Amino acid sequence: MIRKAWVLLIALATALSGVPATAETAWDYPEFPYQPTTYQEPFRGQFHFSSQYGWMNDPNGLVYANGLYHFFYQHNPHGLDWNAAMHWGHATSPDLVHWTQKPVALEPDLHPGVLFSGGGVVDRDNTSGLRTGALDPIVVFSNTNGVSIFYSNDNGQTFQSYDRGRKQIDIPVESRDPKVTWDAARHRWVMVVWSAEGGNGVTVYTSPNLLTWTFASRFTAPWLFECPDLFPLPLDGRVDDLRWVLTSATSEYVVGSFDGTTFHTDQPQPRRMNLGTTHAGGGFYAAETFTNTPDGRVVQMAWQGGNRGSAWTGNATFPVALGLVSTPGGPRITRTPVTELDSLRADSQTWTNRTVGTSGNLLNGIRADTYEITARFDVTNATATQFGFDLHSRSDGTADRSVVYDRSAGTLYGQPLEPRDGKITIRLLVDRGQLEIFSDGDRFSLADNVDFDSAAVSQGIRLFARGGNVKLDNATFTRLSTSWGTAQSTLLSNLNGPWHAAGGSWTDTSGAVQFSNR
Repeated sequence: MIRKAWVLLIALATALSGVPATAETAWDYPEFPYQPTTYQEPFRGQFHFSSQYGWMNDPNGLVYANGLYHFFYQHNPHGLDWNAAMHWGHATSPDLVHWTQKPVALEPDLHPGVLFSGGGVVDRDNTSGLRTGALDPIVVFSNTNGVSIFYSNDNGQTFQSYDRGRKQIDIPVESRDPKVTWDAARHRWVMVVWSAEGGNGVTVYTSPNLLTWTFASRFTAPWLFECPDLFPLPLDGRVDDLRWVLTSATSEYVVGSFDGTTFHTDQPQPRRMNLGTTHAGGGFYAAETFTNTPDGRVVQMAWQGGNRGSAWTGNATFPVALGLVSTPGGPRITRTPVTELDSLRADSQTWTNRTVGTSGNLLNGIRADTYEITARFDVTNATATQFGFDLHSRSDGTADRSVVYDRSAGTLYGQPLEPRDGKITIRLLVDRGQLEIFSDGDRFSLADNVDFDSAAVSQGIRLFARGGNVKLDNATFTRLSTSWGTAQSTLLSNLNGPWHAAGGSWTDTSGAVQFSNR
């Protein structure tokens, strides 16, 4: 696409989005390959996914297809800030932990429409008739003020536009973020799309084949803004008691039922599944669940917008498996880090039946950069007013971040948390630019971005109590290795051929241009 067309496309996307365009030099870099990296830059997460280069925001079209997890995401491959000419970035993983950067999946000069957030599915039964080979098609949905369809028959290496990218659903009001799931009970597909029609809410469509869609219903709620997700979860693990969950970009959710056309809930107010900052650019936004997981888990990842480094902006939360448990106040979501985290575990130390007081430090001598801490405190007879962990602490008493349980306020990290059976549990995932906190049987979940100082003098950990003592039932520290380096991409492995740079364009030996910055 010539430069003029780029400008026109950006202007169109800007007009639709209402966001002013910047003087982005989009043609300074080729679409692929990205600038090389060892993934060792300051603040770059070592087990949280970030794009090899460029800006990322919302997860898009998370699927398990043909033996790999595919993570697509909103992406500007040409710079470190958002740009109206959004692309879909792409990475794959065999285990949700070790990610391989792939070339851009959808790009404005090849795929029509405004390529904002959307969802994806794997058409295992070829309901769409789009399959042309042995692999299951990956079908994704994007655009604004309507929905266009794109599909891949080579496991995400390339995508084609269905019906020349024409909108298969036309929505004459502000709308975006289609998300599709399989309704097993009725053997058909279900889509939810956010729109401003009559206020914030989602429009529900159904389809037998992913291509033709029928209006089913409309669900409105003031809190339901952007990036909806709709999926079933078994209550308390009982597969004969499926409930449906409807979520928004801000992590708010309600639990109810779905009769094939209409979502119903008697929950008067939504809950939040993440208790940190849940605005665009905050610690948790625009979460999406994978479809077609091989073991049936509902796995979720979200955008963390507060992580910025020399070559990238934004990262994804560590994948969690969602659950649904009964409580006196109604069903509640649980978020549990996927067990594949075990592949990164290195050395660990455990302590049991200790008293934590105002002096001394049980973790004295431990130096770590990326790690996990789990701890259970018995507060039945505690006299301490506060207790917790100083992370990346230094000998002068300072620390990059403190995770504090305040007994008088009944808060953990500033968010409400009451003891359960006289106990407070804390699980921390500490990465170079990320902190995730879990507690209360994973009903409590909080994701944050923290710029941790990785210098050796700043890698201490302090377990403390203030104003008295608290009993520590048990605690485990585990060092976590980097997930980068064992499954990283090369130019050859991604483009499947003997490629070379020629005059600013990437060409194969036959001379056919594949990617160009011209």
